[in-house]
Amino acid sequence: MVEAKHFKRVLAAVDDSKLGQLALVNAIHQAQEDDSELTIVSVFEAEQMNVFDYFSKEKNAAAREDVEEALKRYRQTAVDAGVGHVDTVFAEGEPGEVIVKDVIPSVKPDMVVIGSHSQRGAEKYFGSQSSYVANNAPVTVMIVRYF
Repeated sequence: MVEAKHFKRVLAAVDDSKLGQLALVNAIHQAQEDDSELTIVSVFEAEQMNVFDYFSKEKNAAAREDVEEALKRYRQTAVDAGVGHVDTVFAEGEPGEVIVKDVIPSVKPDMVVIGSHSQRGAEKYFGSQSSYVANNAPVTVMIVRYF
């Protein structure tokens, strides 16, 4: 029988959605199970803001601050759960691309945990961002979703 892989560095791609929180819970569980480091990333998607908010310095700054505050909460959740080493990363851009091209090379995880949001079209089984990460990440990817 093949042994289960033990991961040394887990990267959790998290947002405030239910699936983002499910990804966090699963990443925390994996980090506890393997006594591994956990890095939590949230990606600020400025292009998702309406044009008026995007060009408002105050609203753009407030939206960024919301993501940074959420990262602090996610980190505290992991620490409270007993994960010994927890880092956070604030990133900006298209989540799948940023995670694969920027975050993974800098964090050097051996596993990524990400939620899948889509239930339609070409990404019927996996959302576009999680699909991108699964197809392009050079490491193990766990995709979590509700059915």
